[in-house]
Amino acid sequence: MVATILVIVVNLENALEMWYWTWVYIFILFGTIVLHFIFHFIIYSLILRQTFKINYPYVGIIHNTLSTGTFWFTLVLICVVLLLPTIGRE
Repeated sequence: MVATILVIVVNLENALEMWYWTWVYIFILFGTIVLHFIFHFIIYSLILRQTFKINYPYVGIIHNTLSTGTFWFTLVLICVVLLLPTIGRE
C-alpha cells in the first residue's frame, strides 16, 4: 500500500510541476503507474509460485487487496492529503 501511494503521489506531483504535457510524457507518467500494478500482479501470482517452485505465502494477496473498497478509499484519501501542499503552493 505504501509503495503504491508513493508511486502515484510522486508521479502526480511531477505532473503538477510540468509546464506542458506531450504524448511521450503522458505515456511515461501513466505507464509507470500501470507497470507498478503489473509488477505486483506478477510478484504475487500463482504462476510465479508454480514456475519457480517457491513457497511464497502472499500468493493472491493483490487480488484480495484491490477488490476491497478500503484500499481504494485509503489510496485516494492519502494521495489527496499528500498533494494538498503542492496544489496550495501554486
